This record gives sequence, C-alpha cells and structure tokens, in this order.
Amino acid sequence: MLEGANYPSTVNLTLNLGKTYDVTYIKLTFQSPKPESFIIYKRTNENSSWIPYQYYSASCMLTFGLQPKKYPDFDTEAICSEDFSDLTPLHGSEVAFGTLDWRPGAVTFDMRKDLQDWVTASDIRIQLVRMNTFGDEMFGQPAVLRTYFYAISDLAVGGRCHCNGHANKCTKQGGEYKNETRCECEHNTIGRDCDMCHSAYNDAPWQPAGVIDAHPCKSCYFS
Repeated sequence: MLEGANYPSTVNLTLNLGKTYDVTYIKLTFQSPKPESFIIYKRTNENSSWIPYQYYSASCMLTFGLQPKKYPDFDTEAICSEDFSDLTPLHGSEVAFGTLDWRPGAVTFDMRKDLQDWVTASDIRIQLVRMNTFGDEMFGQPAVLRTYFYAISDLAVGGRCHCNGHANKCTKQGGEYKNETRCECEHNTIGRDCDMCHSAYNDAPWQPAGVIDAHPCKSCYFS
C-alpha cells in the first residue's frame, strides 16, 4: 500500500453501530504489523463531528503535535500513547482501548454527565495514519513500498445500548421502525434512546435515570 506508507495519506475503517451505545472498550487485532501512527475516533450521530478517543504513535509530537502521555489529566482528554506502535510482532498484535481506563471520574460515573457523553457513540472510526516499515520509504522504490499493507483481522467493540437508564435492553423492531434497533423503554419514556416522555406523561421534564432516582415520566392526569 504505497499511499499508506507515505504520510499524510490515511486509511479509514468506519463501523456504524446502528444506534448509540455506551462503549466500554474497543479492541483491534492486526494481521499485519501495527501502524506506526493511528487514531481511534467516535461520533454520536451521522451529522456530528468525529471526536478523538485516543492517539497512538511512535512520534506523538511530530505526527499529532501532542506530548506522549500514559494517563489522562481529565475525563474527556484524548491522549497520545507511544505504546502499541512498535514494529513487532509482525502479526497477531492486539490493541485494546478502554473508554473509562484511568479516567479521574470513573468511580463516580453515574454522576458525571461529561463522562457519560464521552462513552456514548453511534459510530467508531479507526484512522490508520502511517505504516510501520523497515525504513524502505527512504529509498522511494514503489515496488518495495507496495509490499506493505494494513490488515486487521478483528475489530471488537464492547458496550451496552444507550438508553439513558430507562431500559435494560434494546431490540431490532419492525413495522414503522424499519428494523431499527431501539431501546425497550420503561418509566413512561419513548424514543429510540428513551430520550422523551410519553405524550400522556409530561407533568415534569424528562430526565435520564440515576442510581438513586429513576426519574420516571409523570402522568398529566390525576384521579
């Protein structure tokens, strides 16, 4: 892959999850050598911007203008890690990213709106920025550079349906929803993510469910 060896050309691998999820981890298994530099992105809907989750590079400052770090200073910081960017092993390497790993507010996740938004994603993108090579790009021989390639044998994303705490599961629903995956809403809520009150239960503003209070939508009618 001549283009991939010559930064700044990039290759994108995009995974549409079908709806929003609370993502806990993303794990990549490479059949080729790991990239020298790559980025994990997420977004929350098809119209939103891509937000970086994590940068990986053996040259963080040169490639991304970021100092390499091992741990984030705040909950929604996307750091650049120098781990997982070496050439070896040549195949079978795994790279795992945990959305809450080392996040300062992880122990109080249910009370941290910014962290709840951080883990929410509808799409994941892996951007492969630069290949690991044996230095052959210095000689600029196309025949040699074409022998390099990216190969990902597995991309696993772990998480749960994002239902704002108002459902225990989501299912693929037919009829008017055209086989969309939707939350099975409780607490008198409706919507794909249980993000609204039912029309007959609008006595109080909708709220996401919490650990102490489920914040069910309340009936507009009294007997």
